[in-house]
Amino acid sequence: MALLFKGGEQLYNEALDAVGRKDYSTARKKFTDANEKGYGKDGLALAYAAIIDVGSNRSNVGAYQKLADRLATLNVGSIKFGLTDIDVQDMIAECELAIKEIQASMMSDSAYMEKGNQLIAVAGEYMGRIGEKNLKLDEIFKGNTMATGNREALILQAQGYAVLGKGHVLTDPKMASEYMQMAYNFRRQLGDSGEEEYRLSQNYARSARCWICGRPASGEGIHFQSIKADIDPVFSNMSKDEIVKPVSEDSQRIYICNPCFSGISNRSDDIAREYYNEAIRELRATELRLQAEINSLRFSVNMRR
Repeated sequence: MALLFKGGEQLYNEALDAVGRKDYSTARKKFTDANEKGYGKDGLALAYAAIIDVGSNRSNVGAYQKLADRLATLNVGSIKFGLTDIDVQDMIAECELAIKEIQASMMSDSAYMEKGNQLIAVAGEYMGRIGEKNLKLDEIFKGNTMATGNREALILQAQGYAVLGKGHVLTDPKMASEYMQMAYNFRRQLGDSGEEEYRLSQNYARSARCWICGRPASGEGIHFQSIKADIDPVFSNMSKDEIVKPVSEDSQRIYICNPCFSGISNRSDDIAREYYNEAIRELRATELRLQAEINSLRFSVNMRR
């Protein structure tokens, strides 16, 4: 029966044991119960509960802010959560930077200048405030001891320059290509292939002349399209001395600027729609004729009966 009336200290110690077993839901409840029974261990119980809350939802800005506030009330320089030693000020910095990172990531891509620059700015703060130190929340909840402030900075720089590149491509493909090249470089520093960033960098930088209207355009897949076509030598030879060509090097594709391409596509859709509507009208008329013949046949049969 006595087990039903556990004291705050016992609950607190059981919570620490649960943390060691990574049974965080049990640990959180016991930390909260211990605090309600007056054994908050100078704010540690609520701070530990706040750490668990962050771990259960790593994208919750409010949880990070609550944890930072709890840690700020502690009168100790470091704490231990399971096997992980935590510098309190470093953890506060990690929470504040995580909030800025989440807020920047949630910005619309249409606000690409603000979003890209904000991601890059947060990257600078990770390098300045955390540097080569481990990100403790990743260590606790993911077992990732490779996550550092500098590595997170590289990730954010890659993301930020990619946002800038994809945003600029509509107005300045050459600048967009440079941004994507920078994003690729940061991906490579992370040990990633950066294949997507490299491909986009090359596509944005590529230029062609429209086969139809003759206008030059930069940004393959964005401002001009590459279309498979049968090109006789007489046509490919016409542009062999040009720097910006309307045909591919292997003379198997022609380039069409997006206005011409979309105009042709839209007109094709209109024609197809007209044929479709005409076919539907003829089908409906046929149905009516058949129904009339069926009705006439039924009437004749009934008359004979």
